[in-house]
Amino acid sequence: MLMKLSKWREARFPEGQAPDVRTCRREIDLGTLPGKRIGRTYYVDVEKEKQVTGDILLDELLQH
Repeated sequence: MLMKLSKWREARFPEGQAPDVRTCRREIDLGTLPGKRIGRTYYVDVEKEKQVTGDILLDELLQH
């Protein structure tokens, strides 16, 4: 399920503690935050984000 980046930041973090939008966009572009860019809008894949452990190697193994 894709969720707009702005809505994801509101739902995921307490007020005033969300990472900067530019940081989130960069993480999506780099692939460390599951999501995609459609046109000029960024979306987070909420289901995949819940499964991310933070360990790059482990996450790669679990995705295959």
